[in-house]
Amino acid sequence: MEEKEFLREKEKLQKTVNQLDYEEKELEEHLGKDSSSYDEEAYVRAHLEYLNHKKLSDLKKIKSKPYFARIDFKANNEEKEELYIGKLSLLDSKTQRPIIIDWRAPISNLYYDGRIGKSSYESPEGTVEGEISLKRQYFIENQVLEKYSDIDLKTNDELLQVALAEKADDRLKNIVATIQGEQNNIIRENMNKALIVQGVAGSGKTTIALHRIAYLIYNYDKQFDPENFMIIAPTKFFLNYISNVLPDLGVENVKQYTFEDLAYEIIGKKLKISDSNEKLVTIVNKEFDEINNGDIETIIKESKLKSSIEFKEIVDGYLKQIEDNYLPRKDFIIENIRIMRYENIKKLFVEEYKDLDFEKRINEVKKHVFSKIKNNKDTIVEAITAKRKFRINKMLQDASLTEEEKREKRIEIFEETEELLKKIYNDNIKVVDLYFNEISKKDCIEYYKDFIENYIYDKIENKTLAEYLVKNTIRNLNRNEIAFEDLAPIIYIHYKIYGSKVKKSLRHVIIDEAQDYGEFQFSVLKTILKSNSMTILGDIAQGVHSYRGIENWKKFIDVEFPEGDTIYTTLEKTYRTTKEIMYKANDVIDKLPEFEKQFIIKGKPVIEGKDSIHIVKSDSEDEIVKECANKIDDYLNLGYKSIAIIGKDIDECKNIKKKMQKYNKDVKLIQSKDSEYHAGISIVPSYLAKGLEFDSVILFNVNNEKYQNNSLDIKLLYVAITRAMSKLDIFYTGNISELL
Repeated sequence: MEEKEFLREKEKLQKTVNQLDYEEKELEEHLGKDSSSYDEEAYVRAHLEYLNHKKLSDLKKIKSKPYFARIDFKANNEEKEELYIGKLSLLDSKTQRPIIIDWRAPISNLYYDGRIGKSSYESPEGTVEGEISLKRQYFIENQVLEKYSDIDLKTNDELLQVALAEKADDRLKNIVATIQGEQNNIIRENMNKALIVQGVAGSGKTTIALHRIAYLIYNYDKQFDPENFMIIAPTKFFLNYISNVLPDLGVENVKQYTFEDLAYEIIGKKLKISDSNEKLVTIVNKEFDEINNGDIETIIKESKLKSSIEFKEIVDGYLKQIEDNYLPRKDFIIENIRIMRYENIKKLFVEEYKDLDFEKRINEVKKHVFSKIKNNKDTIVEAITAKRKFRINKMLQDASLTEEEKREKRIEIFEETEELLKKIYNDNIKVVDLYFNEISKKDCIEYYKDFIENYIYDKIENKTLAEYLVKNTIRNLNRNEIAFEDLAPIIYIHYKIYGSKVKKSLRHVIIDEAQDYGEFQFSVLKTILKSNSMTILGDIAQGVHSYRGIENWKKFIDVEFPEGDTIYTTLEKTYRTTKEIMYKANDVIDKLPEFEKQFIIKGKPVIEGKDSIHIVKSDSEDEIVKECANKIDDYLNLGYKSIAIIGKDIDECKNIKKKMQKYNKDVKLIQSKDSEYHAGISIVPSYLAKGLEFDSVILFNVNNEKYQNNSLDIKLLYVAITRAMSKLDIFYTGNISELL
């Protein structure tokens, strides 16, 4: 670095910091004033105050590192601009000129995709062509410029290398300064199509998904609110792990759910949902369901069927049956006058408003009935008054009544008639409700139970499977327990009949770990979304729930998006593990049978690292525990923030935890029910480690008995290996797994 240029950059940074201080002070003074001094309406003042609070919060977030890059760009026929790029934008409040450009702005794409020389970017007004003369990265800590580095795509990205060398913390971090070309393309991709991303372990899928939301909200802020976006993640634990990224990028109020949470939100009531990992453990350990007489093959087939598009089609058949019998089978009649025939009411319900849920259809049909009543009001009134006259005449001829009784009866008939006439003139709702209140309604669980008990058996050819499915599902429902695979049909039934309790309409959904969801789950999301605006990220190699999930993207796309309105892309580079560790993981996943392996993409690591893997044979599990304790001490001395001991399942992890107590009391056992993640020393089952990363990973006992040569064990071991960033220790007793 030239000293003169470095001093110039230091001066620029100081000016920016001064401007941030000035803007912050102005906002604080403004917010400190008595709001009664404003003339605006109260709600306008409240909104302005909210915006100012958010702006103040954003300023505080970028104070320590105002920007991370600079682009010198000269658009054709214009002056050269020095563009400083940061996490959030900063405008001079007096001149409104940009001091810092937001990384999401169209022009910032020059930093991520442009090269020195001729370049262009897409602006709202069209393509802007010009020339890049400088690309510079800054190393700033606590408002101090430590150094800068001039780069091009051909050269080493120093910021990336620094970021990759950082230790793993208890939260996912933003990557705005180090977004790579293939990641940038996904973040900025068209939101009107379904975007499917197959990304290898460590390719940054989750981080990219969050940055994509931030990008879309920034660029479509006039069309969408953050509440229009939703993230679907595998567990609350995982949501906690990623919780910092969006707020750090200046984005608040994005809906973040597990699929189970979404069910609660749509249905509007709590459900007792069984832990889906329990079924995985049953399959892993090859346990037999003695109560329901189900072998492993049948258990897997039940999950596959319930998660399939075929199951949705069976549910559709059931809903058609409900639809055909939903309305009272009679004409709508008032005082012997037929207002509407049953056939016409049903035609409106079944055909005219078929795109609405049943509840909304009824409301629309009611409007037609109200209109018919209004159009026939005179005829109805004539009929009512004629009937009154007939009743009075008949009563007057009744010799058994005294004159006083006749007088009272006459008053009663007049009052009844006046009440009815009042309803006809002023309150049609009660008259119409009497008809539609005859509809027999159940909640979605009751409907689903009826579906299982009385409808589905005849629709399944495999009667062994049909018997198990019915018996197992009814047993769970009778215990008020719902399996994960039952959620999609229950949500679907509720949505079709009653609509959704979700108040804010959804416009875009991002699904992480998408390989673990089935066709029915995706179909439900599409139904609620009413569009294909989805970002779907996953890795077939990590599909440990493949018994209910996606086994290849081509079939998934053909089933879910037959209209072809999709974009499919891949992420092959891994930025998490060393080459040595990733190559070991690739060797493991290569053991998959050919029919599965054809859909797998192997990771291409970019991090160098020698002596990353140690494989040690031990005489007993007690000895492994002792070795683990020694390793933990070594890694803590090296400054590692996160260390994981990964066991195959929760029972093994509980055993490790018990034995580790005498060596280290700060070991945390991660379980499905956990909702918060903290770095440090963790013991975690292989299937709960997905999405997480650790400075070092210790695989507890990878012997031939525990990790056998089958698809599920291969994927579990692949997941476990790819959690490690710097160090991987593999212990085993007896014979090491043939997968290694």
